[in-house]
Amino acid sequence: MPELPIAHRAGAAYDAVLLDLDGTLMDTIPDLAHAANAMRESLGLAALPESLIATFVGNGIDNLIRRSLAHDHAPASLTPELLARGKQAFYPAYHRINGTRSVLFDGVIAGLELMRAGGLKMAVVTNKSTEFTLPLLELAGLSPYMDAVVCGDTLAERKPDPAPMLHACALLGVAPGRSVAVGDSVNDALSARAAGCAVLAVPYGYNHGNSVQTLDVDAIVESIQAAARWILGDGKQALQSH
Repeated sequence: MPELPIAHRAGAAYDAVLLDLDGTLMDTIPDLAHAANAMRESLGLAALPESLIATFVGNGIDNLIRRSLAHDHAPASLTPELLARGKQAFYPAYHRINGTRSVLFDGVIAGLELMRAGGLKMAVVTNKSTEFTLPLLELAGLSPYMDAVVCGDTLAERKPDPAPMLHACALLGVAPGRSVAVGDSVNDALSARAAGCAVLAVPYGYNHGNSVQTLDVDAIVESIQAAARWILGDGKQALQSH
């Protein structure tokens, strides 16, 4: 039986949700790994396992390129020329594959529906570049849920800096203290904490290969659907007792 919508209560604790993309809403590793290995192949390097490339995700594509090449090169040999060659190979490969192998995590649509039914404003806050984020959101059917999108190149700063979270709150017209950030990594937690937002973490994402149990968050929720229940239900009480 479909879950009944939760009516947003007068005097509710939160007005907005700031959602990470990679590792939180979608498993994008299949696309990113394909593009990273296409880049490596063009440079005469062997493919890397998806599980390893997953640990490189979270600080933007340029960092993914750097770490994918650093697997075979000493830091001193990662010259600007080599990194430029990597970028020239990665970007076209990722444009071709972006969104074709990525999948939504379980509970995402159900959770977004609950949030929308509860009157919450929603934004994606990601370190992924705009040129890849917007097509991915559209292809995945997530765009209609979002009132704002803040990407890795929207500002000069990106997560873990608080600026993207603060910018998202400003776009939504809500106070940071009335917002909940939901992510899967230390960058999400640090950015949200510094911005003054409540923070939830999902355990199934990337987080550079580390457990989310070590993160400074208000709660770990098993899915976006569970995050919606926390925010619209007893999140305030959970926050006070955390």
